[in-house]
Amino acid sequence: MSQNLSSHTPAANGAAAAETSSVQLALRLRASDRSDRAIVSNVSAVHAGSGMVFIDFGFVEQQAIDEVSRAMRAGSQPSGNIDGRLECRIAMGAGDVAQLIRQLQQMLASASRQPAPAQARMDDEMAPDGSLQ
Repeated sequence: MSQNLSSHTPAANGAAAAETSSVQLALRLRASDRSDRAIVSNVSAVHAGSGMVFIDFGFVEQQAIDEVSRAMRAGSQPSGNIDGRLECRIAMGAGDVAQLIRQLQQMLASASRQPAPAQARMDDEMAPDGSLQ
């Protein structure tokens, strides 16, 4: 895994300079407890508070998503509440969130330049899957 680390360079008068330097380092993260377990998530929410950004990753059963999709296609109002499981909550500082955004943008740009597998192209041509935002 590669990670860009940035830091503010102090100015001569001791105040923080407007210039930020960036260094790319090889970063190896070691799992602790069960942190190497993949978390399956099909819904996320972002909340800001107390100088931190909280990112919740959750899972909603496919049956509930299908019910909402059917109700919307029929022109009726879906039920007001859907129950899901909170799988993971991450708290990050604003600078770390900005770095995450840059990494995700780079990954998405790289993925968009690669040809899609045949199955993925067929899925794109099908009706919307009703994924929750």
